[in-house]
Amino acid sequence: MRRWALVILLLAVLTAACGDDNTFLTTTAPSTTQAPETTPPTTVPPMDTTTLPPPPPDSTSSTTSTTSATTTTAPGPFYAVDPAHFFPDAFPGSNGAHGSGCVTPGFDALPDGVWFGFAEGVGGGMITFDLACFFTGPAAEAAATEDGEVLEGDFYIRNHVATTFPVPIAADARVWYVDALSGDVGSPTEIPLAAWPNPASFQECPGQFCSVWLYVNGGRATGIVEQYLP
Repeated sequence: MRRWALVILLLAVLTAACGDDNTFLTTTAPSTTQAPETTPPTTVPPMDTTTLPPPPPDSTSSTTSTTSATTTTAPGPFYAVDPAHFFPDAFPGSNGAHGSGCVTPGFDALPDGVWFGFAEGVGGGMITFDLACFFTGPAAEAAATEDGEVLEGDFYIRNHVATTFPVPIAADARVWYVDALSGDVGSPTEIPLAAWPNPASFQECPGQFCSVWLYVNGGRATGIVEQYLP
């Protein structure tokens, strides 16, 4: 009896340990740590680094710039009266005549330069100028011989072409006249433009014997110097 009592007691203890869900042993499975999922790297194909030549220019849109050449003309000389030397020298190209020499009748206007001639008329801001040539020394002898004339003094005037030039007188033109009372006909006296022609002059101006040197610049008379003729 005692043996059965122990068996029954053992069964009761086992039943209490198992509980209602008949579980009497809990087995804990070992935890398994998984390595993080690794995404395989993405392989990017290398870029083509070859440099291509630029495309040819579009002939329809290209613009050609043409720069025209600029020609600069140097200003010509200014012909000014030298009060220390009223009688001008013979300029290059004047064929031996003093000043700028002579021009042919083909000129419509008197070019810039220093010209000898006769002031046949003055008025309205204009001078009517009869162009002539003035020679001295050997050039005078040669010119007289060429014209079939006999040189009687130390100068020779050639005036074979009956051509006159109307020349505007500059508002600031300077004028010198031969003062008959000064006694020094080789040194003209300067007077205002408005006072010329002057009745006190040794010469009768204007007129066919009113000999002058005309200084022309820019197509205008900027200087007028009376020339004494014996």
